[in-house]
Amino acid sequence: MFDIVNSLFNLIDQHAIWLYLGCLLLALYYLRVYLTAHRDRTNTIFTIEKEMATHRQGRAMSGIGVALGIAAVITGVKYYVVPNVDVAQLAPPTPTMTFTPPTVAAPTTTPTPVTPTATPRPMPTTAPAATIAVVANPPEQPTAQPAVSCANPNVCITSPAANAVVSGSVPISGTAAGDRFQFFKIEYSQGETPSGWNVYGDLRRQPVAQGNLGTFNSTAFANGVYWLQLVVVDETGNFGEPHRIRIVIQND
Repeated sequence: MFDIVNSLFNLIDQHAIWLYLGCLLLALYYLRVYLTAHRDRTNTIFTIEKEMATHRQGRAMSGIGVALGIAAVITGVKYYVVPNVDVAQLAPPTPTMTFTPPTVAAPTTTPTPVTPTATPRPMPTTAPAATIAVVANPPEQPTAQPAVSCANPNVCITSPAANAVVSGSVPISGTAAGDRFQFFKIEYSQGETPSGWNVYGDLRRQPVAQGNLGTFNSTAFANGVYWLQLVVVDETGNFGEPHRIRIVIQND
């Protein structure tokens, strides 16, 4: 149903001039029918022919009214509905599946005790001093931070990083582009389980490649866990899988 409404809006928005011309031709046709019927009604002296001419006049007036009504609908949709209604908001949300990689536990190896075999040897006259070997623990290797991975490189938030602790004004960087690009938006949701997404800021109608996508003012929100997602909408009003990141707001 949404695809039909969206296609109708796009047809009216892009071809309004031809639709107006069609309505004008339709109105002129019925006007000609009306004038012909009026002339026949005036010139005839027979009652039946007068009634038939009157009936044709009525149908012609109805046809003119229909043509004017269609023109009014086209005007309303093009100049009032399309500029003020975001048809992408009417689209059913695209389900997004979040996969959590399983945690693999390191295998535990139980050493097998070895029983030494005593070999008799002559006792030394002087016992040698005991030697204590000290084995130093090897230094811990730093854990490398994983690189940002996006399923779609045209829909990707590169900064802030996932699970980042943020405060104040937070610049959001990344890429928002794609074929038949129409606009992109940043949405947010509170809590560990994101739901009820809200649009943050304005819709951006220019694509961005590895640049600034906007600024998130964390001081307007309470401390806690939040999710940000980037949504790129194409000219048909459809959008692919958004890119989501988890952040933690921690302001003083």
